[in-house]
Formats: sequence, C-alpha cells, structure tokens
Amino acid sequence: MKTLLRATAVSVVLASPAFAADLEPLIGKAPPGAYNWTGLYYGGHCGGGWANTKTTGDRNAFDETTNEVYNLRPAGWVCGGQLGFNMQIGGWFWGIEADFGYLGLKQTIIQRSSPRNFVEMKYGAYGVAATRAGVVVDRALLYAKAGVAFAQIRNTAADLDGGTVIDASDFTELDKTRMGWAVGTGLEYSVSSNWSLKLEYLYMDFGKDNSTNQDRDQFTHRNSVHTLKAGFNWHFGGGPALTTRYY
Repeated sequence: MKTLLRATAVSVVLASPAFAADLEPLIGKAPPGAYNWTGLYYGGHCGGGWANTKTTGDRNAFDETTNEVYNLRPAGWVCGGQLGFNMQIGGWFWGIEADFGYLGLKQTIIQRSSPRNFVEMKYGAYGVAATRAGVVVDRALLYAKAGVAFAQIRNTAADLDGGTVIDASDFTELDKTRMGWAVGTGLEYSVSSNWSLKLEYLYMDFGKDNSTNQDRDQFTHRNSVHTLKAGFNWHFGGGPALTTRYY
C-alpha cells in the first residue's frame, strides 16, 4: 500500500510541470532579505581618550622674561550614550546623531625648580550633535560624521612662589563649556533585528581661548581631544525583511 502511495505522489508531481517549475526555486534555497537600517535608535559607549592642550603665557605671565609654553597630553577614559535616526536609500544612508557623556581627562604640571610654575587642564561633560552618512553592506554600516562639539574644560596656570605656593596675582583659570567642531568615522554591525555593535573614532577641536591674571598678563589655551569608543545601539524599526524558507 505504501509503495502505491509513493508512486501516485511522484506521478502527480511529474504530471504538473508548471507546479514543479514554481516549486523548484524554493527547494533548498532561501535568499536572505536585505537589512533595513531606517529608524530611530539609542545606545551607549565607552572607550579611551587623549587630549592635546597648549597653554602659553606672555612675558611676565609666569614672572618670567620670555613667553612660556606648556604642552599637556593627558590620556583617560570616556563613557556616555547616543541617540539618533537613520534613513537608508539603497546602498547608502544618512542620519543625525547626538552623543553625550563624560571625558575623564586631567593632567597637572608642577615645576618646583626654575621656572617655578603650575599648569593644569581637565575635561568633564561633553556632547556632540552631528550628521552621519556612509555606505550599507547588508548588516554593516561604514560611515563618516561631522558636527558641533561641546565640552566642559578647565585650564589653570600660575607662578609658584618658592616652588610651592601659588602666587595669587599670577593665577589664572578658565572654566567653562567650550564649543568647537567634531569629525569622525566608524563601523556599525547589526547582530540581531534590533541590536548593533559599533566602533568609532572621533576628533573634537575647541580652538583657542584667552585668560588673564590679576596683573592683566595674557594666557592662551588651545584644546583638542581624540576618542576611540566601542558601543551598542538598540533600534526601533528597520531590521531584516521577512523571508519564507522551504526545505
């Protein structure tokens, strides 16, 4: 009886060439749906940062007869979050993104022998509002970004009396939120329909600011910072297209 049923089934399939032709491309094949990156997302990031600060005091600023220049290059950590929106058009995408977090960067120079000076810089909270654009390769994004950066930066400088005590008349401090520009590049890869992982390099430049001490001596401070961050995003919408599989 079983042999008869098998023979009947085979005969029906062979006798229906149109049905067989429709079925053939589906047997053992499941072309993957293209991943769609369009939609809102939010996430977090952590990594490292290294800054470049150049503090210059004019003649007499440090109670010296010539200009004094100090280069501070602190390294530390960065952590924060991001949120944004992507719009995919074929193999390209563009979007907007806001980063916010904290930069754990600080360095102090204390010279107890001539010239006897004190110089310090410290970063705090930061934020970036940027546009992103790049190419899409299914589950991967390769992108560049550019925008406006903000950071809380403190620059301090002073002469040391006797190499140990800050001279109040030669003390200067500039502690405020600075605005600058930012550029970067990164790679993001989707590991599921809603989650993605990212690796990003970002450079922020805050230009030059001036400060004075009680003696009206002039100081200049140039600040910039590099960051390298790893992070994740949770996506609303997007994800892979639905694909029916047959075996």
